Amino acid sequence: MADRRHPPNRLLSWERLQRGWSYDEVADRIRTEMSRCQETDTGLSANTVRRWETGERWPDPRYRKHLVTIFSKPATELGLLTPEELDVRPEAETIAEFRRLCEIMTGESSDGVSRSQVLRGILGLGALPMISPLLALAPDAAEAALPAGDPAAYSTIAACHRKMYWSSPARPLYEASYAHTQLGLDLVRGSTGSAKTAFATSLAESALLTARLAFFDLGRPAIADRCFDVALSATREAGDHSLAVAVIGHMAFVPIFGHQPEHARSLLDAARQHTWHGVHPAVRAWLHCTASEAEARAGAGASSRHHIDLATAALDTAGTADVETPTWLDFFDAGRLQSFAGYSALIGGDRAEAAVRLSSALDLLGPEAGKQRSVVLADLAACHAGDGDQQADYLNRALDAVEREWYGTGLNRVREVRAQLGDSPLGRELDERIGTLTLV
Repeated sequence: MADRRHPPNRLLSWERLQRGWSYDEVADRIRTEMSRCQETDTGLSANTVRRWETGERWPDPRYRKHLVTIFSKPATELGLLTPEELDVRPEAETIAEFRRLCEIMTGESSDGVSRSQVLRGILGLGALPMISPLLALAPDAAEAALPAGDPAAYSTIAACHRKMYWSSPARPLYEASYAHTQLGLDLVRGSTGSAKTAFATSLAESALLTARLAFFDLGRPAIADRCFDVALSATREAGDHSLAVAVIGHMAFVPIFGHQPEHARSLLDAARQHTWHGVHPAVRAWLHCTASEAEARAGAGASSRHHIDLATAALDTAGTADVETPTWLDFFDAGRLQSFAGYSALIGGDRAEAAVRLSSALDLLGPEAGKQRSVVLADLAACHAGDGDQQADYLNRALDAVEREWYGTGLNRVREVRAQLGDSPLGRELDERIGTLTLV
């Protein structure tokens, strides 16, 4: 596996792909610029350009100035500035740009840029060089950049980040969501009354998404814990029991994956207390599925299956509920229930039942569920222990899904099942694929 010293430069890759240029063409254009400036050709190659994009190397200053020229973009929009270099950006410029984006989001801008353009081209992706420095702003500077008393603008961005979760690279979306969470903390502290409640609700959603990205996608449980704490505090401020169930239920996955069943059970019991306050049946169903996984991993097969039965019964009543399904509950549906049920059966040793459930889950998962698809395919591979060819086929399909939509949990599940193939040619081929994957 190549040594990647830096995050992949998705901005540089995107600008190259937008123009239809190959690595060779970028190298040729840089060499042409160097010749025009009477600079010595230093042996730049297509492989050098590729390594800039993958993060294996950082472009030297002598190349960066020519990249800016050939793409007609500033260095920030090509991802060419290091965090240290971004730190010297004047605060006034950062604040002015953020104010302009806020005006666009609230419909007060007069520069002809539409809200949809901002959402497509900025949130969580291209604006990261601008958004990241906000984390270092003093509280009074951050508040100065903010249009006071507009919870709808903050909520819109939180919702867009949530929608982007299913198709955007994990690392940059995490950075954007983390920055938005930091911003929400200042908004809640500086507001009162109904505005404070509205800000707190959106802050809980933003902090929950940030925690999910940190834990499930990037494997950073310590950061996830802190974000979960922020989200839980925000649900208390908002008085939102459904969100509290979601936050505490997600918090339980940390001890579930860490083989601490009693800790997980105590958190799930706390989440269950909130379900008595009029939460939607689908929220209760998801919590039962989470409890099912906790029990399955703890070796309590009967209890795990019981929770699946309760989840199925709850979801069956969702269509007749008096309350609306929360808009943020986009991580659970009938397909996800089947995947939980399949995993429960698999851990319980009933591979035939697991295969039926997981195949059903695969059929029910929508096109946006690429991350969950990688987990289901890996579990299906585990259902066919002893059949190396079929296991390898499912695991390769799972890796295809991870390559399309990065999911750290999916890759970890592939690694777990791959061990069943031992030191075989099929296993070694999978190792090569796993080794080429990098965090995106």
